[in-house]
Amino acid sequence: MRIDSPYRAPVWRLPAKVVDRRRTLAALAGCVAGGFIPTRAFAQAVESCRLTPDSGEGPFYFDPELVRVDITEGVAGAPLELSMRVVRAGDCATLDGARVDVWHADAIGLYSGYGRQPGTGEPSYSVMDETFLRGTQFTDPDGRVGFRTVYPSWYGGRTPHVHFKVFLEGDEVVASQLFFPDEFNNEVFREWEPYSERVDRRRTTNDNDSFLRGGSVDGAFCEVERVSSGYRAEVVIAVAS
Repeated sequence: MRIDSPYRAPVWRLPAKVVDRRRTLAALAGCVAGGFIPTRAFAQAVESCRLTPDSGEGPFYFDPELVRVDITEGVAGAPLELSMRVVRAGDCATLDGARVDVWHADAIGLYSGYGRQPGTGEPSYSVMDETFLRGTQFTDPDGRVGFRTVYPSWYGGRTPHVHFKVFLEGDEVVASQLFFPDEFNNEVFREWEPYSERVDRRRTTNDNDSFLRGGSVDGAFCEVERVSSGYRAEVVIAVAS
């Protein structure tokens, strides 16, 4: 479904219902019965709910005005189920109706919609008019959204990451990045095509990525697990509201 500009109040200024801490904890417990099993990342976030750092928009953002779960558009890569939960920093209240935008590079390090991209070289196929690996969702009453995508690759100077923005009632409250443990990055680059075709050229890991700042996380780390179809990643984003 296509959506209008974020600055048009009838579309974006949705009421963000906040749910108290008790309901947040109950919702997490209820996820198990519903087939969604919360991992350590969710448990830790409920205990601390520390504000997710804002690292800025980063490169290659545009809004294709697409509200959708599956953002792959058929591009190759290791399947990734990305689950995000948006909560209020401090008291862990879940936020209903928050807008979440995501965008990231494909399996060879290219973003859709742009020509020359530093660190990747000239695209081997046309991406100028494409919208793959971009999408928007609105959180449910438990603060959750989920995207079906592919595992992002590295490109010059950057470790794999997913860019995201969160909007509350039309206002951007955080623009940052999601990261993945190098244990899984290394596995993807070793075992999956087309990542494995360029693994020998990879020079940047989580340890020397500039945005991770030598171990001081400027973004959020996903909890990742291998599943039959590929990978599942989960993360909690805590925002000021």
